Amino acid sequence: MIRHNLKLIIRNLWANKIYTSIILLSLVVAFVCCNILISFLVYETNTDKFHSKQDRIFQVFSNDPFGESGRIPYIPKFLYGYLTNNYPEIADVSQIGNLDKASIEVEKTIFNDLNILLADESFFSVFDFPIGQGNKSGGLSPGNIVLTQEKAAILFGDSEAVGKSVSLITPDTIQQMTVSAIAKKSNSNSHLSFDALVHHSNFENRWNGGPSYALMTSNSSTEALQSKIKADNIRPGLLGPGKMDYFFEPLSNSYFTAENKMKYMKTRNPTFLKVGYIVCGLILFIASFNFINLFLLFWQDRRKEMGIKKTLGITQKGLFYFSIAEAGFYIITSFLLSLIITLLTIPVFNSVFEANLSPEYLLNIEVASYIGLVILFSAALVVTFSVSKQWRMKPVNLMKNESSKVTFSGFLFTFQFIISITLTICSISIIEQMNYIENAPLGFNRNIIQLDTPDPKYSKVLPVLKQKIAQLPNVKGVTVSGGNPISGNRMVRYELENEKYYTPFLFGGDKDFIETLNLNLIEGSLPSAVRNGKLVNQKLIRQFDLSNPIGKKVPGTEDLIVGVVEDFTCGSFKEEIPPVIIAYYEDGPLLLIDYQGTNLGLLLPEIETKWKELFPDYFFSYKILEEELMKKYKEDTFFYNIIVTFAIISMILASFGLFALSWAVTQSRSKEMGIRKVLGASTRDIVNLLTYAFSKRILLAFIIAIPMGYYLMNQWLTRFANRIDLSIWIFILSGLIVILISVLTLSMQTIKATRKNPIEEISTE
Repeated sequence: MIRHNLKLIIRNLWANKIYTSIILLSLVVAFVCCNILISFLVYETNTDKFHSKQDRIFQVFSNDPFGESGRIPYIPKFLYGYLTNNYPEIADVSQIGNLDKASIEVEKTIFNDLNILLADESFFSVFDFPIGQGNKSGGLSPGNIVLTQEKAAILFGDSEAVGKSVSLITPDTIQQMTVSAIAKKSNSNSHLSFDALVHHSNFENRWNGGPSYALMTSNSSTEALQSKIKADNIRPGLLGPGKMDYFFEPLSNSYFTAENKMKYMKTRNPTFLKVGYIVCGLILFIASFNFINLFLLFWQDRRKEMGIKKTLGITQKGLFYFSIAEAGFYIITSFLLSLIITLLTIPVFNSVFEANLSPEYLLNIEVASYIGLVILFSAALVVTFSVSKQWRMKPVNLMKNESSKVTFSGFLFTFQFIISITLTICSISIIEQMNYIENAPLGFNRNIIQLDTPDPKYSKVLPVLKQKIAQLPNVKGVTVSGGNPISGNRMVRYELENEKYYTPFLFGGDKDFIETLNLNLIEGSLPSAVRNGKLVNQKLIRQFDLSNPIGKKVPGTEDLIVGVVEDFTCGSFKEEIPPVIIAYYEDGPLLLIDYQGTNLGLLLPEIETKWKELFPDYFFSYKILEEELMKKYKEDTFFYNIIVTFAIISMILASFGLFALSWAVTQSRSKEMGIRKVLGASTRDIVNLLTYAFSKRILLAFIIAIPMGYYLMNQWLTRFANRIDLSIWIFILSGLIVILISVLTLSMQTIKATRKNPIEEISTE
């Protein structure tokens, strides 16, 4: 019996290739998307959960000394020992920091752009980064360096790295280090990102503190500990004894904590993961709705078969099992095909989304259960609906050629397009905001190259380098600077009366600073070596309601205001423009070079040549302000890629369903179309007739999708202080895109059907 049913299923599938192909295509596309997306989401949510003591590890935060609210992940080094010595609830503390501008030399080859962390001997006691080679207990000791497996392969190739010596080069020292251990970083899903670890005592002059992680004793309460620390009036802090509060955040939350902005920390906005799960569910539902729609239509064409089976005595249980077997064949076949495609697609996904997925995550029980539950629900729904409907009808009615209503199919069709149109609206809105970010005026010149001095002692030499670079024909301007508006500004705290304070951004440069950055001086004059003073922006003037500000003191200081510049963006469009103070000085740690309208590929080698004339022993490195700006929107770019990619996929899946439904309608009404053509109806009349019902449902879906898309995008845009307006053309364009795709899909079937000979259609009666 099983063999007979299997033969019957395969025969039916082969005889109805259109239904079969579209069902399989829909399910395969959906399974591939969900295999990859859910694997990625599970990977993200499991960040830092490989540590055996992760439930006892807490990241320590302090309140932000530069703001009235907020917190920072920075703990000064003098608090490090205070915590373990005064609070028995804390078993151990590990503190880390970043070793900036460091290079490693191996056999006269220098490797740059390394992410090297300063750490203490407690690092491997608190965390469980696996060690592949070497000594874990003594790996982090003075004079030693721990490399990751990936970086060791780059530095030493296939040869043994442990025990070998490397030169660690920083702007002020060159130290010989011994490779003591190799960490298997690739096997560790952590929010900490590093290429190497060295003990902080090797660089005590650069070690002031950093992010700290407390290992709590068993059964300790962090809430009680926070209260205990708050009651300690002599607790040390950046603002003095007893003036800073401390908070303990579970390690599992560190990856999803926005305050972790250091370059050696990976973060993810948890909202984006929720969006990912929602998008994944929507893709699955669209594919499942296609499955349900087409399965019901498939059975509609086989009503006579069901009538004969009932006449011959098939039970409802037997009919149910047969339906389960048929639905299961689709699901199993499409899932197996999707696994093959998924394995081929994972490298592409990793490249586009900067992920680190591996095929093993497909075996994760969460991935399998999520997909399985949704598809099983859909399969159970279609089988239950179709069997109950067919069982209620008498055999004689089943064997008649009566058409039935497609209300259920129509509802699912409408819901599919609601999802697709909503995602299309979101995609266009996100594209517009990202284009706005890339092209909107910042209030300063974004076409800037930044060079950092190789050593603080060479800051007096930068003016010489400036003169050399300024002579290059393709350079528009050069300035010595202490920072830039995107990533090199410094926040300071100035005390006011009544224990109030404010926190402006402070940076500046020499006489060419304003011109090179193309800042707009709207009042006063530029400071100089003979006319000291400060420039301020309009925001500072408004904040303190300063009328006629020239000659007045900068609030909280003794410095005089000599000029006012127009407001400009600091950081990114996500933040409100802060109060800014611009100082004058002739030497500094940075050079800013204006390259507007210049080919960087030609200019950079020329700048490097000038660099090597003054700093022959130092590696030439640079930053592009435009690239630094876009780094601020890394999370938004990820969100953009997710939404746009899956909006396209959802539209493809919805088009599959529309194609199949239009094919079914033209097949069921072929004789009607033949009669209408004989009676004089034109091709246009018949096309309008066939597309009218679909057009109504697409219009209904569009009307419902507009407020949904508006609400979702309005919520997302609140992340930006400077953002686009959701204009009506975004919704019109979304509608036009959907209408165009729908018309093309419908036309493929309706025009083909109207070209058939009406006599042949009628003669089959």
